[in-house]
Amino acid sequence: MERSGLFLQDLPPEILINIFSHLDEKDLLTLQELSVHFRNLIHDEELWKNLFRSRIHTTHFPTLSQSTKFSVEYIERTRGLHRWKHNKAVRTKYTITPTRNWDQPSIERIVFDYPRVASYNDGTITILQLQNHKRQKKFKKLIYIPCTTPQGCSTMDFNINAAVFGRFDGRVFGKLLSNKSYLTPVMEFNGRHSAGVTAICNSESWDTSREDWCVSGSENGEIIWWCESKLVKMWKVSNRVIWKLAFFKDWTLIMDDEKLYIIYQMQELHSIDIPRDADEQSIRVQFFKMDFGSMNLVLADLNDVYTISVNPNGNFGNLRKLEIPEKICAIEIDEKTSQREQNWQFAGDDGCYISVLTTQNTLYMINIRDLSTAGLKVQCKIRFDEQVYVTQVTNLIVVAALSNVLQILNAMTGELIKSVLKTDKFPEFLKVSQDKIIMGSSNVLNYLMFVSGDSKKHHHSTKGKNAISNKWNETLNTELQYYDEDEDLRRRRQSEISRLINAYGGDLEISGDTDEENDIQLRIALLESQEAQVRSEAESGAHAEDNEEEQLRRALEESQRIHEAQVSRLTNQTDTADDEIEEVEDDQEFLRAIEQSRLEDDRRRQLRNNNTGRRNGPLCDETFATDSADSSEQVSTENTIGSDAGVNAGNNVDDDLQLAIALSLSEID
Repeated sequence: MERSGLFLQDLPPEILINIFSHLDEKDLLTLQELSVHFRNLIHDEELWKNLFRSRIHTTHFPTLSQSTKFSVEYIERTRGLHRWKHNKAVRTKYTITPTRNWDQPSIERIVFDYPRVASYNDGTITILQLQNHKRQKKFKKLIYIPCTTPQGCSTMDFNINAAVFGRFDGRVFGKLLSNKSYLTPVMEFNGRHSAGVTAICNSESWDTSREDWCVSGSENGEIIWWCESKLVKMWKVSNRVIWKLAFFKDWTLIMDDEKLYIIYQMQELHSIDIPRDADEQSIRVQFFKMDFGSMNLVLADLNDVYTISVNPNGNFGNLRKLEIPEKICAIEIDEKTSQREQNWQFAGDDGCYISVLTTQNTLYMINIRDLSTAGLKVQCKIRFDEQVYVTQVTNLIVVAALSNVLQILNAMTGELIKSVLKTDKFPEFLKVSQDKIIMGSSNVLNYLMFVSGDSKKHHHSTKGKNAISNKWNETLNTELQYYDEDEDLRRRRQSEISRLINAYGGDLEISGDTDEENDIQLRIALLESQEAQVRSEAESGAHAEDNEEEQLRRALEESQRIHEAQVSRLTNQTDTADDEIEEVEDDQEFLRAIEQSRLEDDRRRQLRNNNTGRRNGPLCDETFATDSADSSEQVSTENTIGSDAGVNAGNNVDDDLQLAIALSLSEID
């Protein structure tokens, strides 16, 4: 009997495999019982392998199913991408407020290992528990752990289990974060470096059952391994500054300015030179990522990406390079895959992805475990029209955070799977763990959980079980939730402001609040602050008066200096004029002295003549008598003076004249 029409088994094998890839295991088990052809297709791994080759142009990729069969890997990948595409993103907002100040410090670093998130901001580590514990009656979502950075701290590192700090004087401190150990203070380790600590890191293993190990390096090349704050071993491996460290189980990786040092079990030491540029100088390492699963180190400057094999038991020192045509601004690695030992039996050779983000908003996906080519090979290149702030990559997807939108893409092909709108405007942090995403900025974290449409767990629904299925109601509920959170925060702030005004505006009476001791301390701090402010204002006023007096004194001194300069200049001019006047006065005085000497001589002669006339008799002519009568008063005065001069005046006339001339000359000199 001839068949009519087209049957399913008549389709090409590639189409059948594509159809079968959307089925689950039960359907496949049922399907392979229908015909021998279907059974052969489902069990023919070469067909599934060719399907990978035709779609992503390679058979080397990270494993998702950890299976040796390409069919299972393909089905698991298809299902995983389907979940990311169709599941709904349920968002929960957490505000990290470690202090009671209004201006909360921003988050500096974040670690995400579901169900726990650890963030560090300004001396406080916050543990966020995303999964409720039903057995615990008083379950706390947020746990604030005071972890004040030691004074003089030069470097730090932390993970889910512990936080470690290194100081400039070589001392090392640490604090455990697991169980109730976070209640203990920051402890100083029982050893120290002989120079300042320049690098420190915890073990990459997040297994809480293991002891907490860390390693630190100093500026003189010393390395110290620590276990639970106790020094285990010290080793001086270099004479240069240790810049980078990586530590995982038995392997320790160290980098200084020129070399890389690989230490196995704190005993075996291997070294290799850092790659060099065209000028034969060591590259300026800007990015440092370690794949412990394949023992490949990823180094990059601003233009090139290098991978170096650091496995002493393998192809040690094998260097591969990829030139990036644009400036590199960030590199991320699939952290979970990089911590799992590579299994070459898995489908796709168990690869590991890194994402390279450039300043031109282009994302390069690279499988660093792909040895099919001599150099590094770009798996796919993704271009974005807007600025990409931060990215994260897994073995299935790559997540890119843009302004107000989160894009989820296929890591193999770069195809857009899902966009989540109304996210952070300027995202700073992005982490992915077990199909869940943490992103945020400043001191706010947004937790995105992707749930299926038929899930019975609805997030803060106000319309009942049926309302969540409606997209409009979901959007409305989300907006209402954000509005309620903002209003609640505003009311709490207003209430706190009112409480502070009532508590600290008056006297120091103790209220019946449970935080009485904290309130008293806050009141004392407030009063001290007010007193310090008043004292500062008084000092500033005194300083202002002192400044005015100082300015006035300087102005007077400047005026006096200018006046003295003018007086000195006038004095010099006056001295010159006085010298000229003195010379003229000396000449006039000399002339007056001569004239006076001449008059004195004439007078003496006259007196002498008068005396002579008296001695010669009473006879005198009429003229003499007349003159004598007209000037009787003058003659009488002169006779009196002449009579007082003495009898010998006439004989010493010449001597007096010479004496007068000599006195005049002496005065002139």
